[in-house]
Amino acid sequence: MTGLEARVRRLEAIEEIRQLVSRYALALDSRDIPALVSLFVEDVRTHDGRVGRQALAEWFDPVLRPFGTTFHLVGNHVIDFVDEDHATGVVHCRPEHEVGDLWVVMPMQYWDRYERREGHWYFTSRSPHVFYAADVQENPLKVPGRFHFPGNPFIHKADLPERWETWQRFWGTDTEEGTA
Repeated sequence: MTGLEARVRRLEAIEEIRQLVSRYALALDSRDIPALVSLFVEDVRTHDGRVGRQALAEWFDPVLRPFGTTFHLVGNHVIDFVDEDHATGVVHCRPEHEVGDLWVVMPMQYWDRYERREGHWYFTSRSPHVFYAADVQENPLKVPGRFHFPGNPFIHKADLPERWETWQRFWGTDTEEGTA
């Protein structure tokens, strides 16, 4: 393969992975569970330890039931290649959820792993990490733990930005005078 062919193949991979992320948001919001689970490798491991797309579909169903309308706006997307068939990614997302009388906004990141199988890219895993969750009328800074999301069966707390090692180092180096 020439240098140009390798570069084109890499660009095609980046675009296919970006489409994978966008298709996930669309399938989630439209409650198209078959389309949603088809974006994952066939031997995907669910959060409760089961394996396979059918198990993932069974896992997603009760996770999505507490919400009426959802809206997942995908933003920044960083993709790093491990090799020609494996990559990782960080995706910023601003999901909104109808939860009873609340409209919960939950800015977050997905920490992804991708794999190319039989010429196509799939998720091998997605790990959500939350900045805050609050009703659209609430100030997230006034919400205990920056997390007010009743009935969320999967996510129970905000862990960003504190989870980032760089954040911890940055704030851990401050002195009493406010200089580093």
